[in-house]
Amino acid sequence: MMEFDVAKTLQDISGQVVGELGDAGSAFAGELGKAFAEKQQSLAELSDAYLSGELDETELKQELAREQKVIEAQLFTLEIAAKAAIQKAVNGVMDGFVSTLKGAL
Repeated sequence: MMEFDVAKTLQDISGQVVGELGDAGSAFAGELGKAFAEKQQSLAELSDAYLSGELDETELKQELAREQKVIEAQLFTLEIAAKAAIQKAVNGVMDGFVSTLKGAL
């Protein structure tokens, strides 16, 4: 099993997703990074549980969906970007997170 760095993974994926969104992404890039940083501990715990076999992929995705709703709600309250752009960004980060995590197995 390879080493999995949650913070670096989130930073790398967030940067990529924000870049793909262009101006819409740059409008809330800082807040997106902050929201994921606040969730870093719980995402690390979920990652550890998945990598150690305590969670299967379905359970991991269910738990991440809960975390995603919390992050989206946090960003929606800021009203700094369109809802669709926020959802696209959060979905992109979560999808990249799962892909990278699966690659760590």
